[in-house]
Amino acid sequence: MSDIEFPVNLPSISEDDILSVTGCLKSTWISGESPIIGDFENNFAQLVNVKHAIAVSNGSTALELAFAALDLPKGSEVILPSLTIISCLAPLLRMGLKPIFVDSDLQDWNMLVDETISKITNKTKVILVVHTYGLAAQLVKLTEVCKEKNIVLIEDCAEALGVEHNGQACGSIGDIATFSFYSNKLITTGEGGMCTTNSDLLAARLRKLRNLGFEPDVRFKHLDLGYNFRMSGMQAALGISQLKSLKVNLEIKKNIAKRYIENLKGVKDLTWQPLENQVSKNAYWVFGLVNQKTGISALQIQNALSLRGVASRPFFYPLHMQPLLKNFDVDGNQKAPNAEFLWQNGFYLPSGNGYKLEQIDEISARVLETFAELGLA
Repeated sequence: MSDIEFPVNLPSISEDDILSVTGCLKSTWISGESPIIGDFENNFAQLVNVKHAIAVSNGSTALELAFAALDLPKGSEVILPSLTIISCLAPLLRMGLKPIFVDSDLQDWNMLVDETISKITNKTKVILVVHTYGLAAQLVKLTEVCKEKNIVLIEDCAEALGVEHNGQACGSIGDIATFSFYSNKLITTGEGGMCTTNSDLLAARLRKLRNLGFEPDVRFKHLDLGYNFRMSGMQAALGISQLKSLKVNLEIKKNIAKRYIENLKGVKDLTWQPLENQVSKNAYWVFGLVNQKTGISALQIQNALSLRGVASRPFFYPLHMQPLLKNFDVDGNQKAPNAEFLWQNGFYLPSGNGYKLEQIDEISARVLETFAELGLA
């Protein structure tokens, strides 16, 4: 196997980012108690147009904290898409909640709204919506149903920072939203994440549980078992600087996607996520492709690309198929055929914020060579 010349992710770190982090280091306020974390939270809340932003250690802990804050009875049902990362499922299994999986739309790859609504029962307490790969899921019906039936709506916005749903920022629509700042996200703090909410009560609970469950009146006295999910001051310093680059990063992502589409449009066997759907314009957190030709798997294409120095990643392994489910009280007969098709045939190409369009052209040329070799037309 040849060396990888084009990794999937190439983050963009500016001199201002470096200065912001070194400034934090020089201040010695580097822990989770640093006042700069509050500054980052305030800036983020303003960006997303919410009352509260609660910084945490990563996007997975943001999801864990969101569910912990709700304190749901064991056996409560949570509806979520099958085509997403394990971080969305893990809190449910740890807390004794029952996942109800929903299939994906083959056009925009987001969870099917009507199927979601059809799976609501009197045990449904939460609907977890994931905005997939930079395109917002359609929330109009879901928000109405959730209000009517008193169901909590959680938005996973890890892949959709800066995306708007009918003019409203993703992360400001649900009761709670979560974000990730992993190195491949639209802004990065290396690791790191955020919870957002407009509820004063939920915000207070999220902050308390994030910090070991400390009570505000007496330190080291605990009424709740919390977590150490704090963000460090250094991460927050990087986050403040990175937020200034968000608009530029979004433009970079969209230009990369448009260049890929232009370069690959002649390959009839391939489809990709649309530039927009009924509610949003695509931020293209990643640029994914789906091979429609039978007899060639996404894995075969990925292996062939790696021989030409181009890294790629598969789509998410569907949650309803995860082997670990057999260890939990979960209905093992749930189906999501579209999610299975997308996983078997989908992969995404290098598209980090640090890439130049000239590099995308070179990657595209190697992709076209690979497709021709595999007989994709």
